Amino acid sequence: MKYENTDKETLIKILIQKDNILKKLYLEKEKLSYYANTDVMTGVLNRRAGLEVLSDEFYSSKSNGKNIVVCFVDVDRLKIVNDTFGHEEGDNLLINVTNILKESIRKTDFIIRMGGDEFLIVFPKTTMKEVNNIWHKICKKVDGFNENNTTYNLSLSYGFYEYKQEIKKKMSINDLIKEADAEMYKNKLKKDEF
Repeated sequence: MKYENTDKETLIKILIQKDNILKKLYLEKEKLSYYANTDVMTGVLNRRAGLEVLSDEFYSSKSNGKNIVVCFVDVDRLKIVNDTFGHEEGDNLLINVTNILKESIRKTDFIIRMGGDEFLIVFPKTTMKEVNNIWHKICKKVDGFNENNTTYNLSLSYGFYEYKQEIKKKMSINDLIKEADAEMYKNKLKKDEF
C-alpha cells in the first residue's frame, strides 16, 4: 500500500514537471513569434509579417465586399533629426510617432513599419469618412507633441488609398501600397512648395 502511494506521488511530480516544461516552451514560442513578426524598436508589425496580414485583409475585403483603406505615412525630416540630435533622438521620434498612431487607430486597424521612416496603416472594413476622423485624432496628437517639444517639430506626410468593391480592376497588394505611396508623395511635394 505504501509502495502505491509513492508511485502516485512520483507520477504526480513528473506530470507537474512536464506541465511546467510545456508552459516554458509555449512562452518561448510566443516570444520567438513576437520577435519574428514585430519591429523591435517601434512594437508594430515588421514589413514581412505586416504584408502577410495585409494580404489576408485585402483578399477578405475582396470576398466580403467591404472597403479597405491604406495610409502610407512618412516621417518628415527624420534624417535631419538624426544628423542634428543623434540617432537616439531619431529613434525616439519614430517611437513617438508609432505611439501616436497606435493610440489613435481602432482595435481592428494595424500598423506596419515598411522601413526607415515609412509606415503603412491598414484600416480594414471601413470608409474614408471613418478614416478621416481617425486621421484628425492623429493630427491633434501631433500638434500636442509639437506644443511640448521645443527641440523640433514633428511632421508627417501621408497618402490614403481606398479599395472599394466597385473598383472592378484587378489589384494586388503592391498596387494598393503604390497608390497610397503616390498620394503621400503628392502631399510631401505640396509641403515642400511652401
